[in-house]
Amino acid sequence: MMSQSESDRTSSEAAKEAARRYLESYNTQRLSAVMAFVHPEHRYHPPGGGAPMNRAEREADEQFFFAAFSDIESVVEEQIAEGDRVASRITMRCTQTGSYQGLPPTGRRIAIAFIDFACLRDGKILEEWAEFDMMGILRQLKPEE
Repeated sequence: MMSQSESDRTSSEAAKEAARRYLESYNTQRLSAVMAFVHPEHRYHPPGGGAPMNRAEREADEQFFFAAFSDIESVVEEQIAEGDRVASRITMRCTQTGSYQGLPPTGRRIAIAFIDFACLRDGKILEEWAEFDMMGILRQLKPEE
């Protein structure tokens, strides 16, 4: 029989793997692949303390992202987990091929470093908090003077 600590460790490793697969699903360039990892009762807390989004709102938000960026490469740099909660540090590289935050397409390849905290249920992302440097993103996209 598995001890409680072994069970917790197994649970944590499974949660890390599910979160990693979710974050790396952006590499497919397909919104449906990303949303396949999102729980039906999903609640997303966007950067900067914006109003939480439900699954449908999150899907619309991701659609906006996929319309603005292509050639997405998401790399999970580090993860820490406890039970069904996972903290991940990610670097996402992508090319701006559509308008974003009022900026026309630049064709620039940028790097977005962000932190993602996820709570999983049934192997899917139930609740999620993300933080990234929006000013850093905009600086990379800003027209050169």
